[in-house]
Amino acid sequence: MGVGGFPEGCIGAEDVILDYRIRQAGHRLWTDPEAVIWHRRRDLSRVKRQIRNYGMVRSLASHEHRELRAWSHVMVAMFPPIVIAGFAFFFWGVENGGLSSPWWDLSLGAVPMGWSRAGVLALPSLILLYNLIAWYGAATGSSPCRTPKTVFLSSIATFVLHWNYGMGVLRGWWRIFTGNSGLQIDDRVRD
Repeated sequence: MGVGGFPEGCIGAEDVILDYRIRQAGHRLWTDPEAVIWHRRRDLSRVKRQIRNYGMVRSLASHEHRELRAWSHVMVAMFPPIVIAGFAFFFWGVENGGLSSPWWDLSLGAVPMGWSRAGVLALPSLILLYNLIAWYGAATGSSPCRTPKTVFLSSIATFVLHWNYGMGVLRGWWRIFTGNSGLQIDDRVRD
């Protein structure tokens, strides 16, 4: 094809950069729905590391090749700050009288509607909505590993993936902002 193959020594996002090079050379990419490869990870900590690194190198690649930028990467980068803001709003609401005693009394007589009550109710509502969406996606998805247990745990795994990918993108943006992008290069000696 003559597109130069994978970037020399690149770790992470090399597939994205190769796809970009193929399209830039005037070729088209297509997906074969029959060609499916399942990647099972050994544990969640390795997945966290991999996803955080991928978010970082993806943002670095997007900085180098502006055509790779997508709104979805901005959205996932906002996930960690939104979660932190949600918890801050919740605790602010608790401190400012948004929670009654007993806490399950949600009547307007117990706590009038206002910013403090909204702060207390927003976080659990968003957590419930997030879980329902994750459970629905896992229950209706095509994973060969789908069981009631994996469906139930999908919301935790999804949260971990969103958090770490978002943190990776934010880290990449920080590296770009500070002028230390330090593209990920494979410096290991492999025999």
